[in-house]
Amino acid sequence: MGAGWILTQYLWNSYQRASLMDSWVQTPCQIISSEIDDTQLNQKGFPKYSLEVTYQYEYEGKKFTGDQIKRLPTEASDLKKVQKKQKSWPEGTESVCWVNPDEPNSAVLKKDTKAALYSIWFPCLFIVGGAGMVLTALFRK
Repeated sequence: MGAGWILTQYLWNSYQRASLMDSWVQTPCQIISSEIDDTQLNQKGFPKYSLEVTYQYEYEGKKFTGDQIKRLPTEASDLKKVQKKQKSWPEGTESVCWVNPDEPNSAVLKKDTKAALYSIWFPCLFIVGGAGMVLTALFRK
């Protein structure tokens, strides 16, 4: 039951973070740079490729610079995967970013997904199953 509860909480918190982004304001932005960093190694000692994008946007008359694609870093061990994602934000192009109205210096190019809510039923099965076993053990004569 405990593991189910922990995973349920994790998925619910992920969904809530993504839902908060619905209030963020879509704003035009200009991609300043789009590069792949290959200077880091993964846990196995192989190159870890991370996409680093810098963009400028204006919000409520003030100019800001952002560098987050999503809330979490965009990285992979496969260079082709990162190059494919890089094509979405080529240097010098116009795009849109999502600006947090409460913290205008915080923006992302891609909002978090709410897919965690679609999976929350699975750990709930462990909670219900565990509770059923506990109740059966307590009330069995």
